[in-house]
Amino acid sequence: MKTENSWATALVGVTVLWGWSFVAIHESLSSVSAIAFNALRFLVGGIAMLVFLARKPRRIRFAELKDGTLAGLALFAAFTFQTTGIGYTTASNASFITGLAVVFTPLFALLLLRVQPNRQQAFGAAMAAVGLALLTLSAFSVHVGDLLVLGCAVFTALHIVVLSKVSKNHDAEVLAFVQVMVVGVLSLAWSVVTGGFSIPHTSQALTTIVVVGIGGTAIGYFVQTKAQVESSPSRIALILVLEPVFGGLFGYLLGGDRLSAVNLSGAVLIIVAMIVTEYRPRMRAASS
Repeated sequence: MKTENSWATALVGVTVLWGWSFVAIHESLSSVSAIAFNALRFLVGGIAMLVFLARKPRRIRFAELKDGTLAGLALFAAFTFQTTGIGYTTASNASFITGLAVVFTPLFALLLLRVQPNRQQAFGAAMAAVGLALLTLSAFSVHVGDLLVLGCAVFTALHIVVLSKVSKNHDAEVLAFVQVMVVGVLSLAWSVVTGGFSIPHTSQALTTIVVVGIGGTAIGYFVQTKAQVESSPSRIALILVLEPVFGGLFGYLLGGDRLSAVNLSGAVLIIVAMIVTEYRPRMRAASS
């Protein structure tokens, strides 16, 4: 339990960086295409992870390559939808809608892992869904960017469940590396084929690629993979709900996004949902 809580805490720290990245990526897309940004981000992350892996050389087994590629495909789809959608909506909206993965994760866990959510998890997920609805409530119109990011939420949930299924059988470092490289290579190939590849010409975009590539990708997905070895898919999904909370905070502080009282109440509700879902009172034996 101590190890599980340590990695869960580390994953909360990663969500802070991911929350900030929504604002930084939104600004970067003015100088580089979404698919090129993903290619550069994940390739930088992959190179950083390779340097880390080189300290202890090991073989990548075929099973690790296969399962890592499967998880990487889901991650590639998630980030392609998300980064493209960020260009057509606000950073806050993108971060909040991505958080809807918490709603889809129990469904995929039930379908693929035959994991039946308990009442506490179901109640927490429902509360988090209401919170996310309040966070995104600003108008009743539907925007293309929001729909694209919704696709990201679906594939993020699928990635969580796939990773939970395969992570227990493999080296977490190798599995994270394979996922990151799959996304980087596929994004690079797509950007070259479509003519969308370019090197960003602003220092802000270059800095974002390096920081998000190393911190948010190399370190971030290693931490998530390790956390999923120790925790259930539902717990991981609820921790990841903090990402839109931090995204909204950074959107307000750095991106000029403004939240209404209703939106803020949604953020509070999400935090309460995490506490409700994860709190496990320990029964102490009465001393004689």
